[in-house]
Amino acid sequence: MSYVRQRGEVWRWTTAIILLATWPAAGEEQVSTWRGYERVNFTLEGRPCFLTRPKIAAPGRPWVWRTSFPDFHAEVDLELLHHGWHVGFINCVEMLGADPALDLMDRFYDHVTRERGLAPRPALEAVSRGGLHAYRYAARHPRRIACIYADTPVMTLASWPREWPAAGREWAAALKHYGFADEAAALAYRGNPLDQLAPLAQARLPLRHVISLNDKVVPPEQNTLEARRRLEQLGHTLDVVTVAAGTEESHGHHFPLPEVFASARFIMQHSCVLPGDREYFQLRAGLANCLAKFQGEKSGRVAFLGGSITHNPGWRDELMRYLQQRFPETRFEFVAAGIPSLGSVAHAFRLEQDVLARGPLDLLLVEAAVNDHNYDTLPNPAELALRGMEGVVRHARAVNPRTDIVLMHFVSPSDLADYAQGRVPRPIAQHERVAEQYGCASLELAREVADRIRVGQFTWKDDFRDVHPPPFGQRLYANSMTRLLDAAFGAAAGAQPRDHALPERPLDERSYAAGRFGKVAEARIVQGFQLDANWNPRDGAGTRPGFVNVPALVGTRAGDELEFEFEGTGCGLLVVAGPRSGRIEFRVDDGPVRQLDTYSPWSGNLHLPWPVILDDGLPPGKHVVRVRIAPGHHPKSQGTQIVVTQLLLN
Repeated sequence: MSYVRQRGEVWRWTTAIILLATWPAAGEEQVSTWRGYERVNFTLEGRPCFLTRPKIAAPGRPWVWRTSFPDFHAEVDLELLHHGWHVGFINCVEMLGADPALDLMDRFYDHVTRERGLAPRPALEAVSRGGLHAYRYAARHPRRIACIYADTPVMTLASWPREWPAAGREWAAALKHYGFADEAAALAYRGNPLDQLAPLAQARLPLRHVISLNDKVVPPEQNTLEARRRLEQLGHTLDVVTVAAGTEESHGHHFPLPEVFASARFIMQHSCVLPGDREYFQLRAGLANCLAKFQGEKSGRVAFLGGSITHNPGWRDELMRYLQQRFPETRFEFVAAGIPSLGSVAHAFRLEQDVLARGPLDLLLVEAAVNDHNYDTLPNPAELALRGMEGVVRHARAVNPRTDIVLMHFVSPSDLADYAQGRVPRPIAQHERVAEQYGCASLELAREVADRIRVGQFTWKDDFRDVHPPPFGQRLYANSMTRLLDAAFGAAAGAQPRDHALPERPLDERSYAAGRFGKVAEARIVQGFQLDANWNPRDGAGTRPGFVNVPALVGTRAGDELEFEFEGTGCGLLVVAGPRSGRIEFRVDDGPVRQLDTYSPWSGNLHLPWPVILDDGLPPGKHVVRVRIAPGHHPKSQGTQIVVTQLLLN
């Protein structure tokens, strides 16, 4: 390859000689830094090898295997490292994919999978002559390889090095390493990648090439395009990304790498290590509407609605990064509407203020399964989980019928026991009913975590640790969500946007689809309560952002009373449940007096937002609600305080 050898490869081969002199001896290893990542260098069968480690390894330890020039066009590798993929390499490039090179590759594969714990099915990544190694190795082990991604790959020795004038040294190397008696034997050889496509087609191995149409070094007609024709005859496909022209000085062989994001997603899609090779999402009506908006109008409003797992940094940032990479020309407005401790009931009432007030949504991503376990000690936890999530979905679709919605079910420790017993956790089962009824896409992350733990990819104690996962868990969540988006956008390609049909009747007539906040200033103080314009507990206990230094109705003694009027079928209070939270007595219209305790399981050292539903089965119309602080309090509470930040009206 004239330019490659004369300019690029002089450096590469000189570097290889230096590396051989300084590479660690057999049985030893050295750690260096490559593009901000750790690279472990070692020697195997006398050959320099390395593994580049991601900062956070994805579950199952997937990896991509470079077969040549590992520092050239490394953009795809860097994206894969970001997502948790390892990158591996053994230097047998000069052997041009001959059987002795494949034998060395077998030793490398055995070493990194058995001794270093990498996944059994890597992706192969080939550059130029590395196509000889990648395709011949995949033909030797078609079930061992997840996919092949190749950049201007050589597919037959008869094209390169034979037909490229500057590659005389490489042609001699081919004769030597393949054991050809003479040039005629080499030209008659039928073990080139072009000749060994049948086992790859039979295995349905995913294939993707990037080429330039004016490449004179590895001409596409004799290599990639010929491979595509032969694969089509075998009933298989080859995805080809073309560049009109490579650089003049490289004779068309080099060019700025196109579609880096798409190529990385291709590798991730096919080399992700999933238990049982099953997915955990359902697309249902899909995401055609937001896709059309992102691509057609180059704009999009995307909201993230959830609790602390949405509020905290991690997966949400990764999804924003993903959307901006996938649609680089689109102007996004991201609405971060995560509030710690809140589940679907609170989401239904705050949706209007916190999300919809900013304008119609193109894509809404909702999570509430973990915090909907907050209702487990109440008499009707399943009903509340259903009414809350249906309230969110039905309300959002009533405002904009073209809003696409994804429900995400994060994991709680109790979910693991449910799955082990063959049960779907209660909140997830209810949310899935909503997703099915309204055609929402959904992702059962809790089941994925349970399955991965079951097959030994990681443990809860050492790796996942908590409902608020460390970076390892956030990476798992983000990778799973972007797989869903990949599949949904792929399925929706070319589809026309349309309104989502709103079922005539809700699943539950008491669902909070008309949920909204009422202002505490509009309540009437009967006795004792005070309207604090800037409430702050100042007792040393923790607080939640948005629920401190805000207007609140505050009562501290038994007998303090307030009342409010509203029109609808249901009502409640959003209180701040803290160390001194007490009980309330309430009455709607002329109904019976009932009692509720506002002290939560987490109130001992935290003031957290806590929705309490007073009644959600009222006849339509106007109603009057009276609330009084009751005598006594929870045994763990230190007082009878009630702090109300919002009225919940439905």
